[in-house]
Amino acid sequence: MRVFLYSLISIPILFADAVLLYSFPARTIGRFSPLQWGQVGGGALIYFLFHFIVRKPERMYLWAHEFTHLIVAKMFFREVHGFHITSRSGGKVVMDGTNVAIDLAPYAVPLYNAAALVPIALLRGKYEHAEGIYLCGAAFLFTMHLWFSAEGFLNGQPDVRRSGRMFSGAVVLLFLTLWIPFLVAPGTGAGFHGLHHLYRAWLGKGFAVGRELLSRGVALF
Repeated sequence: MRVFLYSLISIPILFADAVLLYSFPARTIGRFSPLQWGQVGGGALIYFLFHFIVRKPERMYLWAHEFTHLIVAKMFFREVHGFHITSRSGGKVVMDGTNVAIDLAPYAVPLYNAAALVPIALLRGKYEHAEGIYLCGAAFLFTMHLWFSAEGFLNGQPDVRRSGRMFSGAVVLLFLTLWIPFLVAPGTGAGFHGLHHLYRAWLGKGFAVGRELLSRGVALF
């Protein structure tokens, strides 16, 4: 019953995901120069080369995944009894109880990307290539996060099964989509300046598109 109810809730969230993704390119393309697009693409490509040719960074991802579980569990005042990461069994946080936020936080929050915001905030504008290096590194880390998160969904991890893959996927996609402008802002010329206007315009456009689609759907019936 829980999964069924959450699946019903996921329908409007998936609709919002689709609308926001549709509205996203028009609001962000102008913030990137061709060089910056190349830096983002290069970072993603470097990750795939590292993943398939050098070594799959599974242990690196697991640290962020389980540590995010731990942080959010503490935010909900859960008693944590153990924190384990091994090469054989992967990672595990033993706690008194879980909830949707604790389950999905490691998928919805790219922890390494969030951590990378600290050094770029300190170095931006002080070093000539800081922004380019940040964009490349951020793309590398975000690609890693997306890859392993997708594996978690495909493999049916307990985190995503508890509330159903449909609901979990809808929520995670929504959060990751909303993260993107914030994560790339330090690597653009404008930086964080005007970011709130971008979000306002983007969400406003999404709302308008969603309302138009709903009105058309109602008209058909």
